Amino acid sequence: MRTPHLFLLELGRLLRSRIVLVILALTLLSPLAGLTVYRPLLSTSTSGYVTTMLGTYLANPALAAGVVGGALFALLTLLELDRVHRSRTDQLLDAILSPLTAALIRLWALLCLSLMVLMAMLLVWLPYTRHAAGAVFDGETYVLAYLIFFFPALPLSVLAAAAAYQFTRRFDLSAVLYLAFAALSLSVWSTHWQLCWLNPSVWAISDDFSNDRIFRSVAY
Repeated sequence: MRTPHLFLLELGRLLRSRIVLVILALTLLSPLAGLTVYRPLLSTSTSGYVTTMLGTYLANPALAAGVVGGALFALLTLLELDRVHRSRTDQLLDAILSPLTAALIRLWALLCLSLMVLMAMLLVWLPYTRHAAGAVFDGETYVLAYLIFFFPALPLSVLAAAAAYQFTRRFDLSAVLYLAFAALSLSVWSTHWQLCWLNPSVWAISDDFSNDRIFRSVAY
C-alpha cells in the first residue's frame, strides 16, 4: 500500500510545481503551431494545399501538438529526473526508498500527467474545432485524432527521455540524445510509418469518408 500512496504524493507535488504548470499550459497551447508554422498535411499534399477542413483544423493541430507536447514532456522528464541529483539528496533518498521504486513512481506520475493533458486538450479545443470545421465536424474523429495523433507522443517522449537519462545521468547529454532521436523521426524517418514515432505519417483526413484505415495504421 506504500507505493500507491507515494504515487499520489508525487503526482500532487508535480501539480503544485510552477514549472510543471507552465509546461502543461504550453502543451495545451501547442495545437496553435498546427494552425500556423507546422502543418505536415500541407507539406505532404500532392496538390500543394490541404483540401479538407478536418485536415486543416483537426489533423494538423493534433500532429503539431504531438511534436511540441512531446518535446515539452521530455524536458519535464529530464528536469524531474535530474532534480534530486541537482539538490544532492539522491543518496539520502536511496537510503529511504529503493531507487527502482522511486524511478517507477516518478515515471508513472509523469505518464498520469500526460493522460490528464489529453483529457484537458479534448475539452479545451473542442469548441474551436467544432466551430472551424463546421458541418463536417465529427465527434468520434475528433477524439480519435487527438487520442492517436497527439497522445502517444507524450508517453513515448517521457520513456525516451528517461531511457537517455538512465544511460548518461546528465541533463545536457540526455537532452541531446532525445533531440537527435526526435530529429530522426521528423526528417530521415518521416516517411517510414513504422519509425516516425514522434510524428505519425498521416497523408490526409477525409471530410466525407471514413478515416478508420488511417487511424488503424497510425495506432499500429
